[in-house]
Amino acid sequence: MRVNLYNDDDRQYLQMMQANIERMANNSANSKVWMINLITAFVTIGSLIPSMRGWLFLGIIPIILFWYIDKYYLQLERGMRNRERDFLNKQKSGNNDEYENALYNFCPLKCDMDDKEKGFVKTKGLWLSRSIAPFYCIPLVTVVLLTIIINWNAIHVLLCNR
Repeated sequence: MRVNLYNDDDRQYLQMMQANIERMANNSANSKVWMINLITAFVTIGSLIPSMRGWLFLGIIPIILFWYIDKYYLQLERGMRNRERDFLNKQKSGNNDEYENALYNFCPLKCDMDDKEKGFVKTKGLWLSRSIAPFYCIPLVTVVLLTIIINWNAIHVLLCNR
């Protein structure tokens, strides 16, 4: 028969941590939605209005901004998961002082590298993370290519007159 190791304080702490992690994941998803909407607007306006075609290149700015925001929320989410894992490790270790300090700590725990032994994941250098880089690289390349294709005549005239 298994005895429940977690008291009400533990459960409440873990529920609050999960709520924070869920909020970070939702913010990350919202940043992707906002980026797609803004890029769609840039591409639509830039391709329909001839005088605005050069402005299509400005669509890169929201891509980079939302890429940074998404990276930030992913970093916070992973840091919160590390803090949760740290709490569980200290709770299982039996050291009461460390456990009491961990019970009220809600700051994300940052790690430079994965630590599989402790269950921690890397929280730094997430610009090229598998979960976000493809999502932002594809629109970035698309906006650059569309800008070149739509403005090809102007680019051709500039290059040929030199």
